[in-house]
Amino acid sequence: MGRYTGNACRLLTMITLTSTFFLVEIIVGYATNSLALVSDSYHMLSDVVALLVGFASIRISEWHSAQNTYGWVRAEVLGAFVNAVFLTALCFTIFIEALQRLAHESEITNPDLLFVIGGTGLFVNIIGIVLFSGIVNVGCWVIAHGHSHGNGSINGNGSVPSVPSKVHRLQPNYDEHTITVDNTGQIMESQSGQARKAPDMDSSAKLNMRGVFLHVVGDALGSVIVVISAAVIKYGEGDWKYKVDPIMSLVMVAVIMVTTVPLLKASALVLLQTVPFHIQVRKLQERLLLEVPGVNAVHEFHVWQLAGNRIIASAHILCHDQADYMRIASDVKRFFHNEGIHSTTIQPEFVDNIPLPEGMYCVFDCPDQMCDMHTCCGSMKQQLFIHDVQPNYSDNNVQEDSIPGSVLNN
Repeated sequence: MGRYTGNACRLLTMITLTSTFFLVEIIVGYATNSLALVSDSYHMLSDVVALLVGFASIRISEWHSAQNTYGWVRAEVLGAFVNAVFLTALCFTIFIEALQRLAHESEITNPDLLFVIGGTGLFVNIIGIVLFSGIVNVGCWVIAHGHSHGNGSINGNGSVPSVPSKVHRLQPNYDEHTITVDNTGQIMESQSGQARKAPDMDSSAKLNMRGVFLHVVGDALGSVIVVISAAVIKYGEGDWKYKVDPIMSLVMVAVIMVTTVPLLKASALVLLQTVPFHIQVRKLQERLLLEVPGVNAVHEFHVWQLAGNRIIASAHILCHDQADYMRIASDVKRFFHNEGIHSTTIQPEFVDNIPLPEGMYCVFDCPDQMCDMHTCCGSMKQQLFIHDVQPNYSDNNVQEDSIPGSVLNN
């Protein structure tokens, strides 16, 4: 395919095959009055759209722009979402048409031609399944982590550089500590406890190709249904045989929706910037207070998924003074790193043992309550997690009394 390789080459091959066969199916379907074949032809059209969206997503995800600081890594997630929505709309159309055919029987002519078309369609889709099956298998994909301290990224062909990245903790009065992250996401520490490894989630590229694969599998199922309907119509007796065509179409709709809804949900949750399923924000805040001495409070804590395992977090952390924060900064970074969160933005707040005024939960809170709606949280009140910590850093022991978090007004 010249300059197109990997996924792009596979997609272009299937675009050519499915576009040609779509025209054949829709012409024969209307000529023989077969709803199953017409439905399968429209599903084949959805395959063409899915393949085009998948191809465009791969190309767009490689773009770089100064106006888009995260790049276009979500283009493939958007492609998966578009494919899922298109499949859902297609299933609804087939569902309505099948109900109408059940109420008003329609005779199907020339079942032999349906055999030929259905068999050919099945062959075309088997080619597609062979092309894409290795891509959607978890074992065949390396999920790249979006390290804020590394260079790992997924290129257009789904490959990941194998060069490990290293982070050196430079901390006063502490021995140098090295954390090594290999290209599979395993975290190895030389001194402290074992790091937690976040469960693998679909990468954006994998999510996109999963949508394409579901289209191809669904269309293969449609071809099987066409063959079954043709066999029943040819060899069956009585008017009941004409109900097989719409009934099998309903079965196809059910199977497609069972596989499409999870894809629709997964891609929508990423686009809505929800918290990844394996992260519990409240427990993460509590553990941050317990495991990192010197962190007195955590608020404005946000965790979201950019794409795949690229998880991003931001938080305001309350410390006594600047020296206190510099002492714990690397520990905070390491804490999030061990949780699989590799891109973090921390805003330190220094109170120097002076409690916050009543009704205020952020040192740098907006001076005018009218601007609350223009912040990231709007008018939502956030939980403030506080530990009353008496610092005693000489022997690395920390005396602390846990104070239950309370919801404070802005």
